[in-house]
Amino acid sequence: MKFLAIEHSFPTRVVTNEEVQARVREASAPHLSTSELATVESLVEACFASSGTTVRRHRAPGETPSGLAVDAGRRALASAGLDPWDVDLLLYAGIGRGVIEPASATTFQDLLGLRRASAFDVLEACASWVRALQVADAFLRTGRYRTIMIVNAEFGAADVYRYELRSLAEFAHWHPTVTLGEAATATIVTAQPPGEDDDGFDADFRTHGEARDLCFVPLPGFDAYFAKKPAAAGEPRPLQFVSFGLSLMEFGTRKLIEHYRQEPRFEEFKADLVFGHSASDGASRHVVTECGIDAAKYRFHHARHANTVAAAVPVSMSEALRDGELAEGDRVLLLVASAGITTALASFVFHGPRRDAA
Repeated sequence: MKFLAIEHSFPTRVVTNEEVQARVREASAPHLSTSELATVESLVEACFASSGTTVRRHRAPGETPSGLAVDAGRRALASAGLDPWDVDLLLYAGIGRGVIEPASATTFQDLLGLRRASAFDVLEACASWVRALQVADAFLRTGRYRTIMIVNAEFGAADVYRYELRSLAEFAHWHPTVTLGEAATATIVTAQPPGEDDDGFDADFRTHGEARDLCFVPLPGFDAYFAKKPAAAGEPRPLQFVSFGLSLMEFGTRKLIEHYRQEPRFEEFKADLVFGHSASDGASRHVVTECGIDAAKYRFHHARHANTVAAAVPVSMSEALRDGELAEGDRVLLLVASAGITTALASFVFHGPRRDAA
């Protein structure tokens, strides 16, 4: 598998921790006492410090998920030197979406003019992009498709941000909300040309469905489908992001570390660069330390743009390519823990485009 392009687009409005704190105070003041407000402020500050959250980007007026994703897609086509007609499969990989059906991929197949491409969605919470990469690699190896684009548009943050706390009890499943950022990415991959070295793509996923209630976004009627009563304070509302941050991080990082230790081939791979999900730089440092990975090889990027959900890994790879840190022949390792709970490991030798530093 060869990477022909990896591009990302950020919305333009920068949201600081100070703005978040001010809006939390204003929205929560009618429900909390002065001492409770002070407690919330201290807890949010500690959350930001632990995760490394500094800023996140949200849509400014006039910016849309479709517009920013199409921008990333068009730049990916240009970077790859391709015509829209050259893409024969489009995978949409992410949580952000405007409809349950049809597949969100159909929107971007249309907007990007990929008239020859089939299109469908791959949804696995924050692990969606890594799973889509596995799907793409499998298709390329069969020869069924030749050129595949993976798009995501993670722009739910501005919609799910809930600055209002009605009780201190809500904090346990609320605070990850204010560490979410927004981004779109577009990745184009193709089969390795005959005679060129294979990338040796390898991926391994594990799912712990018993912990699905640690992080979820409910739809109307979710009780009948979810079949598990969450411990959230009050009844979760449709499309309300519910995430028990401390429990999620503890369970997810523990399972990711166990996964890595139980699959020694990923350590034996001897990666040059390691990319992971950007939910928390603090959690990532813990994983790196416990796995015995050289921290200098890991891209810590939560502080740069917060938690961009399934866009996190491709955003980081796009930035590393732009900055000259990701180069032809580099051995790449991906480490991801996401809601589900799913842990994902992937390794490959990077074959792709060269890009000058911006």
